[in-house]
Amino acid sequence: MMDHYEMVEKLRQKANVSYEDAKAALEAADWDMLDALILLESQGKVKDAPGGKEYTTQEPEDTGWKVYTDSDFRRGMKRLWKFICMLVRKGNANSFVISNRNKEEILSMPVTVLVILFFCIWPLSMIGLIVGLFVGGRYSFRGPDSSQRMNDAMNRAADMAQGDDEKR
Repeated sequence: MMDHYEMVEKLRQKANVSYEDAKAALEAADWDMLDALILLESQGKVKDAPGGKEYTTQEPEDTGWKVYTDSDFRRGMKRLWKFICMLVRKGNANSFVISNRNKEEILSMPVTVLVILFFCIWPLSMIGLIVGLFVGGRYSFRGPDSSQRMNDAMNRAADMAQGDDEKR
């Protein structure tokens, strides 16, 4: 067991206080190290410990910042992966269809392929789609998630590009 001098020295080092402050705190705390440290903290005498280590019994201040752990990051990445998989599944289940004026299908591709084409060669894709409208092409979506309102809007755009006034 430590003698009183060793206890004062240990508390002095841990709390970074003077010998007199450490001894007075230990005497007031009936030589209980933890109670003495708490007493020094309540008096505001505990300074940053040498070597960058800090010992405290106070609760940390709430800075408003949430500390994310590795498990939070993993959970977020799993959610992101599930969302991406769901988008790919829906994109593969639905098709983008290009047809001519007579509604004969020229090309059908999964929406996923259309999105990849737009990301890879978006200027060429946009130009191709716009030129296609003016030469008689019609676009639509087909599949379980396709919307008739969206297809109607695309047909109206094709009618306007081709100048079909009787259909408006």
